[in-house]
Amino acid sequence: MIPQTLSQFLLGLTENPIVITIIVLLFLLLLGTVMDSTVIILLLTSILVPIMKAVGVDLVFFGVIMVITCAIGLLTPPVGVAMYSVCSIMDCTIEEFIKESWPFFLAVISVVALCVLFPGLVTFVPNLIFG
Repeated sequence: MIPQTLSQFLLGLTENPIVITIIVLLFLLLLGTVMDSTVIILLLTSILVPIMKAVGVDLVFFGVIMVITCAIGLLTPPVGVAMYSVCSIMDCTIEEFIKESWPFFLAVISVVALCVLFPGLVTFVPNLIFG
């Protein structure tokens, strides 16, 4: 009953799709710092899709921003797989990586924010192709 309970909790807070999307993305961003993105996507897609469908969020849009948000976790400690790979290849410390990667991290966060504020950026091409 976890999906139903979570759905009722989120819908109890607000029925505004943008606010619920932001809450879910903040949760995914926080979860991405402690879990691998593949695991998050596999576990939470079946729980979050019905919630997003219930509030009227386009599922293509949600899928794209969910994957981008989960991918941010690849860059952040303590589980950041991409971070450890880069540090290993470049022979640098995690502190050096974090210091140099802030502009990229902020750029990805900005892309997610723009996509949430302007969903047409994400759905333009699928709508053009599939109608």
